[in-house]
Amino acid sequence: FIAFLGYCLFIKYIHMKYDHIPGPPRDSFFFGHSPTLLRIMKNDGMVHDRFLKWSETYGPVYRLNGLHQVTICVTCPEATKEILMSPKYRKDKFVYKRLFYLFGERFFGNGLVTALDHDMWYKQRRIMDPAFSSLYLRGLMGTFNERAEKLMDALEEAADNNTKANMLHLVNCVTLDVIAKVAFGMDLDLLKNSSPFPKAIEKVLKGMVIYARDIFFQLNPKNRQFTKEVREACQLLRKTGAQVIHKRKTAMQNGEDVPKDILTQIIKSAATEESMTQEDEELMLDNFVTFFIAGQETTANQLSFCIMELGRHPEILEKVRKEVDEVIGMKQDISYDDLGKLVYLSQVLKETLRLYPTAPGTARQIEEDMV
Repeated sequence: FIAFLGYCLFIKYIHMKYDHIPGPPRDSFFFGHSPTLLRIMKNDGMVHDRFLKWSETYGPVYRLNGLHQVTICVTCPEATKEILMSPKYRKDKFVYKRLFYLFGERFFGNGLVTALDHDMWYKQRRIMDPAFSSLYLRGLMGTFNERAEKLMDALEEAADNNTKANMLHLVNCVTLDVIAKVAFGMDLDLLKNSSPFPKAIEKVLKGMVIYARDIFFQLNPKNRQFTKEVREACQLLRKTGAQVIHKRKTAMQNGEDVPKDILTQIIKSAATEESMTQEDEELMLDNFVTFFIAGQETTANQLSFCIMELGRHPEILEKVRKEVDEVIGMKQDISYDDLGKLVYLSQVLKETLRLYPTAPGTARQIEEDMV
């Protein structure tokens, strides 16, 4: 009883400490706003839509409670920039550790997205920089043009046969083709060849959403088949990564000329062969999965949403078409310099990201006052 009373007093203290920050009324003394959020998730709703509504009502900085925990939701650009750019504010362990494993199978591990230690993250990020240099990206334009041409062939075939084109599927195939080729030297050609990769990625993405929403999902016997499929998808991605990494390491050890792509940088980010540990091997696979998932799925979603919105706004589509005609004209291939001239198209893509962001939000631990 004394412990329970002490806990109640602690919750009351937390309420008094942070109640000067505006926020919606709590559902209960103990659970705070958790019942509302759980209700939304139970009905397959989007909690971030509610976060947006609350920000419109209570301002760009507001408070949420759950037991003795307090979450400060921030939407103003200045504070968001400060929080995300400073190493003082570490990634939230509760959120990011959920991505380390997926239903018991190692998934993102300690890759760039989920690395909690800033020094470890910074070291990995610096090693990856050459794979994102403008000099290296210029050399990839041939691959980009080749895959774009294959997409046009698929669209022409659909038009000639008077059949519907599933743009989300086609864009998923193209982006997966591109990331596999330019980042890892893999030729998948998914517009023509079947592969278990797209389904595996789709499966783990579904698993991520469910795993984040319901911590007890895997305990339900009815869900065993789904969790088994998700674990198998994780295993497929990591097994493929191990094969690709081994092949590239062998080429590097034999003195062969290898591209300065993400795969090469992933290998360089690990320890030398003499001191390679099991964790070093796992870290390479962590980044393989991270770049494959984060690079492909985010790009495919952005392009799909952009196509959808252009279909809804023909006047914007016409402006984009006019700019492309002026810059590209009748040229067969697009050059790297052409991309910088497509100003309006760049604005359309950025507006797409504003309306449909890659991630609805992120979490940081604030251990001291910011102001």
